[in-house]
Amino acid sequence: MSSLTARAPAALPCISLCVLCAALFAQQPQHPQAVVVAPAPVKATVGKIDITSRPDSLRITIAISAPVTPNANRISNPDRLVLDFPGCEIKDDNQRIPVDHEPVKDLRVSLFSTHPTTTRVVVDMNAPSDFRVMPWANGSVVIEIPFSKAQAAAASVYNAAIVQKESVVSSPQTQSQPETVAANQANPQIPLASQTSAYELMIKAKALTVTDLQAIEEKAATDDPEAQTMLALAYHSGVLLKQDDAEAIRLLQKAADRGYMAAEEALGIFAEGGIGMAQPAPAEALNWYEKAVQHGSMDAATSIALMYANGKGVAKDTAQAVTWFRRAADGGDASAQYNLALMYERGEGVPKDYREAVHWLNKAADQNLVPAMLDLAEFSMRPPDATITKDVAKAVKYYEKAADQGNVLAQVNLANVFSKGVQGKPDYEQAAKWYQEAADQGDRDGEFGLGVSYALGRGVPVDYEEARRWFTSAADQGQVQAQFNLALIYDEGKGVPSDRDLASHYYEMAAEKGMVKAQYRYGILLARTKESRNDRVAAYKWLMLSQDSIKESSAALSDVRKSMSETEIAEAEHEVDTWRLAHRNVGH
Repeated sequence: MSSLTARAPAALPCISLCVLCAALFAQQPQHPQAVVVAPAPVKATVGKIDITSRPDSLRITIAISAPVTPNANRISNPDRLVLDFPGCEIKDDNQRIPVDHEPVKDLRVSLFSTHPTTTRVVVDMNAPSDFRVMPWANGSVVIEIPFSKAQAAAASVYNAAIVQKESVVSSPQTQSQPETVAANQANPQIPLASQTSAYELMIKAKALTVTDLQAIEEKAATDDPEAQTMLALAYHSGVLLKQDDAEAIRLLQKAADRGYMAAEEALGIFAEGGIGMAQPAPAEALNWYEKAVQHGSMDAATSIALMYANGKGVAKDTAQAVTWFRRAADGGDASAQYNLALMYERGEGVPKDYREAVHWLNKAADQNLVPAMLDLAEFSMRPPDATITKDVAKAVKYYEKAADQGNVLAQVNLANVFSKGVQGKPDYEQAAKWYQEAADQGDRDGEFGLGVSYALGRGVPVDYEEARRWFTSAADQGQVQAQFNLALIYDEGKGVPSDRDLASHYYEMAAEKGMVKAQYRYGILLARTKESRNDRVAAYKWLMLSQDSIKESSAALSDVRKSMSETEIAEAEHEVDTWRLAHRNVGH
């Protein structure tokens, strides 16, 4: 009953239809330096966080109830800032705040440790950046992150739609070629092969310098459609210019009127998101997307498919979605290939066909689309039906490709494969390596797996202190098995002095989530002393909840019952009924 619990390989969640954003630069994970925080009592609370854009920087203001100086570290691959606030609790639950404002992607806040109490703030970055932490003043700590020349000064709805894709031009063999040729002949001044997508131009627009801007403005004045489109996107993003979506739309309209594909794509995105207008205009978005498709845009075809698939501004029509996804997929668009695979997997708009789903997953995965790699690995590891052959080597291949790009789900699943020895003999060194990669990104399952590795000496030396540290981080993020293992450590004094209060704390956290082993152990711990009415009632409650699964619970329950009054027994049984009602969907 007291052995540490290892975790079985996790199944991947179903991923919904989406426009998939690829990373701008390939990132290789590395181990960051540990942030060391001295023990500290609870002395302050981290509250509201405000993020504001200034002319030359992004400012993050963190409300703190008392003077605290955070321990700050900059970590690379992936780039992020880690700030630990010693002695600080958080006012609300763990949270992730989407920012999508260069140079910051998002911000995560969590209770990193309870002993010592430490709140961690992680700022996920798009690229390496300097930062400055201002001392506590007027109830806040302020972090300033300066903009570089290549970074935008304002966030936008459009940024969320940016996808880095290879420019796809219809080949002579594709069915769309007659339309493409006709459109190109109507605008002979714009060679089809030279056209760049709106997504690529947006990336270039965000990297403009003052010198570049002058040249772009001069070319736009000569009615050069590419220059007009890039200048429009610079106005939209606020790059070196005041943000002005009305001027952006005016310039895009001029370029689109000459049949420039990227401008048509951009106008479709603007209309779909309601950028620069009173409200979204889906019919107008479809019109611009269809024009862009005629000029060879696979991105626009994918956007049309997504509108039909999700019923966004149009009547939901899965058959139409499949038609447009297939058109873009045949043209080589990885997002469309992945979404088409999902349609076959679910049987939406087409008969369910796992072989066809795997066919398109292979194509998207081979273009390094991470969600496709994850799904393909899962299909290979656990085939959904007899038409698919189990192929562990293939699963490992695609998990490794996704893990090398920093995907924590792939890292944890890969570590689980090596730990369980699905390929034969377990490879604990590889498992520990990938758990470490995921743990270094703050993933709770990676932290738990790494804790098990240290506790059992699998791939790393036995180190109970390291095990406890990683279990604590995972447990404080709600990882139930980590909570149970941490409770065992404090209950049995494994590498630390026995601590009944901490053991109770973590047993209770896991017990409340329905872990039967935790319910039993917590009941036994409370039954040892039966010092108070609350202890007796709680011991009875948890032992009663666990007795259907753990036979030893009945004898312990009978012993506790002997020391209780009829009133206490009635109260405990009422708490059992209340818990079961509140947790009727929790497995035991």
